[in-house]
Amino acid sequence: MSRLWTEKSLLFSESSQTPKDFVTRVLSPRVAVVSSADADAVCRTSNFPTFLDLIKPFGERIEGKVTVRDSQNLPNPIEGFAVRFADLAHLEQPNTQLTSKLLADKVKQYAKDTNLLNDHQPIASKTDVTERYLKAIKYEITPWYAEYCRLFFTLNGVSEHESFEHPVACIIAISTSNPDPINTLNQLFNANTPAPIYEKGFMDPNILKYYVLLHDDHKVSLEHSKAVYEKTKRTFGLHCHLIKLNSILPTTPLDNDDPFSVSSSAVLIRSTNPDIWTSSINESNLLQSLISSSVSPSNLESRHRHNTVPSNETYSLPLSPTASTLDSPTSSYNEDIQFGKDRENLVFESQNSMGFGLVGDLPPPVVLYGQYLSEEDFQGIQVFLRELVVQSIVPYMERNVQLWNEQVASSRRGFTGKLFSASRRYFGTGSKSSGQIQPYQASSVEKHGAQNSFNVLYPHTAPEAQMRRLADFAFMLRDYRFAYSVYDTVKKDFQADKAWKYYAGAQEMMGLCLLLSPSPIGNKVDVDHYFEQAVNAFSNRAKALFFATKATILYYEMLKYRNLYKDAPTALVRISGEDSDLRSALFLEQAAHAFLRGPRPLVRKYAFHLILAGHRYGKCNQREHAYRCYLAASHVFENRSWLLVEDHINFTLGRQSFHMDDLDHALHFFLKLLRESRQPTSQQTAYLREFLYIYKHCLNKSGKEAIFNPLDLPIPVINDSSVRVVLSNSHSNEYDETWHAMEQELIEDYKGMDIYSKTKKRLFPTSKENPEIVCAVGEPFFVQLDLYNPMQIQISVTDLILECEYESLPNLSENLSHRVDELEGATQIQESRFNSHEAFELETISEIPLEGSEKRKLSLRVTPKKEGMIKILGIHYSLNSVVPGLRKFSKKGKRLNETKEHRMNTLYAHDRSLELLITSPMPLLEVAFHSFPEMLLSGEVTPVVLEVNNKGQTGMTDLQVKMSHPSFFCVGNSEMLEKTVYDSELDVVESPNSEIFTEKLIIRNQLFNSSIMNIPLPPRENTDANKPLFMLAPGKTTLIPIWIRGDRIGKHMFRFLFTYQSEDENAAMKYRSLRYFVTTQVLPSLKINAFTRPSTSGLNEFILGIEAENLQHSADFQLTQISSISPAWSISPINMINGDNHNSKLLIAPRQTIFTYYRISKLENIHNVDGLKPEQFSKKALQRILSGNDTSKVEPSPIELVVTNLPFTKRIITNISKPLEGFSVNSRVQWRINTLINQFPAVSPKLHQEIFTLYTTNDVDLSLYWNIPNLQRQGHHYIIGINLGLQQNPFQVKDLLSITPPNRALFEQTFRERTLLINSLLKNKHFKDESPLKLSLKCADIHHHDFWTKCLCVLPIIILIKNCSWSKHVNFNLELLSFDENALVRSVSQKSLHTNIFHWTGTTYKYGLLSPKEEFKIVAKACFTQPGIYDLNRWRLTVDLDATGTSEGSLISNTEGKKVGYVQMPNTPHLLTLLDSNAPE
Repeated sequence: MSRLWTEKSLLFSESSQTPKDFVTRVLSPRVAVVSSADADAVCRTSNFPTFLDLIKPFGERIEGKVTVRDSQNLPNPIEGFAVRFADLAHLEQPNTQLTSKLLADKVKQYAKDTNLLNDHQPIASKTDVTERYLKAIKYEITPWYAEYCRLFFTLNGVSEHESFEHPVACIIAISTSNPDPINTLNQLFNANTPAPIYEKGFMDPNILKYYVLLHDDHKVSLEHSKAVYEKTKRTFGLHCHLIKLNSILPTTPLDNDDPFSVSSSAVLIRSTNPDIWTSSINESNLLQSLISSSVSPSNLESRHRHNTVPSNETYSLPLSPTASTLDSPTSSYNEDIQFGKDRENLVFESQNSMGFGLVGDLPPPVVLYGQYLSEEDFQGIQVFLRELVVQSIVPYMERNVQLWNEQVASSRRGFTGKLFSASRRYFGTGSKSSGQIQPYQASSVEKHGAQNSFNVLYPHTAPEAQMRRLADFAFMLRDYRFAYSVYDTVKKDFQADKAWKYYAGAQEMMGLCLLLSPSPIGNKVDVDHYFEQAVNAFSNRAKALFFATKATILYYEMLKYRNLYKDAPTALVRISGEDSDLRSALFLEQAAHAFLRGPRPLVRKYAFHLILAGHRYGKCNQREHAYRCYLAASHVFENRSWLLVEDHINFTLGRQSFHMDDLDHALHFFLKLLRESRQPTSQQTAYLREFLYIYKHCLNKSGKEAIFNPLDLPIPVINDSSVRVVLSNSHSNEYDETWHAMEQELIEDYKGMDIYSKTKKRLFPTSKENPEIVCAVGEPFFVQLDLYNPMQIQISVTDLILECEYESLPNLSENLSHRVDELEGATQIQESRFNSHEAFELETISEIPLEGSEKRKLSLRVTPKKEGMIKILGIHYSLNSVVPGLRKFSKKGKRLNETKEHRMNTLYAHDRSLELLITSPMPLLEVAFHSFPEMLLSGEVTPVVLEVNNKGQTGMTDLQVKMSHPSFFCVGNSEMLEKTVYDSELDVVESPNSEIFTEKLIIRNQLFNSSIMNIPLPPRENTDANKPLFMLAPGKTTLIPIWIRGDRIGKHMFRFLFTYQSEDENAAMKYRSLRYFVTTQVLPSLKINAFTRPSTSGLNEFILGIEAENLQHSADFQLTQISSISPAWSISPINMINGDNHNSKLLIAPRQTIFTYYRISKLENIHNVDGLKPEQFSKKALQRILSGNDTSKVEPSPIELVVTNLPFTKRIITNISKPLEGFSVNSRVQWRINTLINQFPAVSPKLHQEIFTLYTTNDVDLSLYWNIPNLQRQGHHYIIGINLGLQQNPFQVKDLLSITPPNRALFEQTFRERTLLINSLLKNKHFKDESPLKLSLKCADIHHHDFWTKCLCVLPIIILIKNCSWSKHVNFNLELLSFDENALVRSVSQKSLHTNIFHWTGTTYKYGLLSPKEEFKIVAKACFTQPGIYDLNRWRLTVDLDATGTSEGSLISNTEGKKVGYVQMPNTPHLLTLLDSNAPE
């Protein structure tokens, strides 16, 4: 039975009770206990100090339900009814300073339990507010606050304004062995001579008295005890009870009643009863020790009751020597005591002497309480408590409620009572029943902050006091509605009498009644208003902060019970004043947690209030709690860019950690302050100074140096992306998209033979996926990095030196292809890590001062001494010559994006930009451009000199350069250093334009990569058959002329990628490369436009018009020469320019435009080297590709170019030598490649060289030369790509569709892709469908005829028809139209021209078949009747194409099955002027 009761009742601990249970328990009925010395002796047999200590735990929860009746006489069963027991002599609160000390130590005791601090996950966002956190109660999250509340109400004493602490009954206990039990019971509680607490008048001494007799089986017999019990009942009535104790007889004699002398058998028997007394007795002993230490030794004797019965004179209560018995708990409650150095000297000797060290470090000794109590004894105590409550206390309270309600409350609520109260209040000070309102002067403690104030004291017989007690009794009996009505009635009297303490208490209880009532709350604002008024009245008017705190705790508990957490922070912050830091800290912390339990978690407000709580914890010397609060708030504010908040948190955490002697965490938090922030310089200086002080303190404590990892030393900031390795020739090995593209193109362009007819070595440049740096032995390289001081104060970085690692690579020269695998599998030889430098030399920088916010680039030199691998790991340095640090470099490689896993995750390749492969000595290239222009005019040509130096240790050979702008440059050789740009190798002519000068040039008609050029090197001095013929020896220099031409307008950055190799074989590095760039601004000069139209003079003749506009504002441009470059066309002037106006015709003034016209004629007897036209080569090359044949070894035939020079001055500029020949070819290549990419997007650019040629048959390029006489500037412009032939697609249907695809296509993988390629070639939008035939008429422009002699004039008209196609056979039909037929189809231009009518005679219809390039001649006759102007263009030509290409002339159809044909009509007139020879002049 006792075991069951223990599980259900005694083990109903605070951790399992609800907030409502807590409120009802602390406001439950209080029962005073007084016991005689012999009764306490009976209890001491089982190690209980007093009878009160024996029964006190049983009052926490009465077994079973207790049925009470409310004001309506209705039963109300109550589960968990409780009573509180207190010593009659200790009803008041002890000294407030000592109780504050006890509360502070209790709170601090929990801070040492780190497990309680780490049970829950840190809260950084709303997602961290988990269900587990929300279901946790205050005892799990903040057990120190729960202990504070429990102890707070334990230390609560009686007060005049409420009766919850007034005892409703008194238990008087004696032993049955007492010689005079009746007299002893009368003297223990004598109503005529009450205790001093009753002398104040506000406590009613007429309370229920309950008499208890204790039977000790060890001393008297049971029959004797029963006889005494019967006698007592006859004397005092039914309120008596006999309790049997010590039913277990000891097996061994006791040693002078020593509580610590316990027999082994007793231990075994006692183990069946639960231990419910230890914590309560220890706490009581601690309280007694605090009380004993607060009184003087002279009064100590009178403080304790002896075995004799106390008299009235010996009654003494534990009151503070500085405060009255009434005032100390009500007006002088102040926890804000100073905790300085003297705080540690407050030692309670009595506590240590008693051995109950709840606050100290020594644990109390183990005492077996109730060792002689049997289960029957245990159960008997429960029965006693239940009978006490059910049969005595509850009926007593019910009777008083009924009595006071009938006698006092009802009359006060009526109209007469209200009228009497008002008249007494305003017209007199008559008596109130049997008592008066007694004003009393505040004590010295109360006067602090409330000078010249007095409070109102109601005697217990006053109607107001009785109504208050009535309401309190109803509240304790759970009749909350009735209690609310009484509180509401009496508060008006309190307010009228200005009894603010009474008024505040009534307001408090009204709010509690509403919150505890089972009915829903109608208006939540009213409830908060009640508590706000109560707290304000307690704090400001009554100066009773203790009861303001009590009201806030109860209000907060009921808000939690009602789940109204959103209203809790307001109530908790309201009482957080400056009078008590501990109380404010606890309430602010609870407010923070309340923000998380509202309808929507407010995480930032939670963190803000935690910071406020931590600040108040720090002020009251609760460092552990302050640290915990700030640490919890740091999780919310970190990584939110709220720098000032983070600085405050980290600074506080660092200081608290230092004071708690946690130096590691102190350093950790202070390191976070060394960063960029908006703090003033003085504050940042303080941060750094305290950090250095803590570090020195840590060194003195540990006695050894400490090296921090990269996260521990945040200043100076070293950005990993800024760390790079720079070789000694300033070659940046850092990966760049543009440089990488140039390197890849350089690799793909290699064909295996160099300019010396030697087999080229395969390039090994930097890879995009696996960057690699190669350096030779003896060549220093530099590690560059950026140091940044984010703070606003100066710091000093000293003793900077790199940390490197050397690894030897076995068999490096034998198997280079597996170098990476060997590196991973090779044994790492740690020959050099910061101290030993056998494989390299390291540079050390002694000191670098960094001003506030200064960023400085640092370069550290490393010189390798041995072949192998050197890894740059990090850098060592010291901060202000005090704190050593190591900053490890951590760079990321390329973002991986090849597989699905790579794309779904953020993965990076391994970075090798800080790993260097050290090889044998190599040549080292150094270049420099001399006289490189910063500004050029468009088309201007100027020479520069390239200086090439070999700074290495071996000879340099095979020097090439890859250019980003090849059309801008032309490279010469060393013999051409003195050559002028526009030199003439022909004789000087006497007069300009007297004749045309022609040059011929045979070139390879193949596309090539013009961006890669060879740099000629000087010949080798000592001829060696195994060595290259051309080489630049170590330490030697050569000069190379390079001409630059402004090809395009704008600002250009020219990139030069130089590659070269060593004269000796090097397995690790076959080629070395050097990157170089320079910028130039190209300004506009001339704007050139060209246009052509067919000439009426013949079929193979065009008129060329050139428009030249001067875009400059001040310079005059003089045109000097025009040249044409073409395989089949030449240029000639239309009319010779007269020498008198020569300069005016060719001089272009600023912002002026001139037009010049020339004739372009087809050359006769065009000679091909092997007779294969460029168009035929392209067709056959595409056929080979589609059929799967290899075309890499087939090259087009060389082509002969005719260069026609038309000079405008006495000097002729030749175009067949450098640099002009190089410029023209490079410009032609660039234009041709760009055109092919646009015309044939389906053809890969890699196949352009195998399919297409550089020139086609009818291509014409023009060069227009100019100079600026005043500025000594010369240049020329190119007009590239004028095609005067038929715009015919070289790829025909019959040629492409007749090709049988191979079993495995080399160009495309599938037949569908092959078909798409063919369609893209056949249906090319850049080739317009047009007739391949051209027709022209030949006759004299003016003809004379004698119309008087012959009235009709018949003239022969020669009609020429030519097939301009090089591959198509054409059927034609020619119709000579009559005037009427021609009138219907005339063009607009012909209709606007009014000419005379003539007639065709003879045959007017011709047809025929023309082969490619065939010409057909027809002689027609025209008949004229009168002189005049006639338009001879009256014809219609119908053209049908023959796609078979055979001579049979069968008609063809296109891919859709339709015939391909054209109808040609003249669009310009051909005029004939016919004159009469006999007409008068």
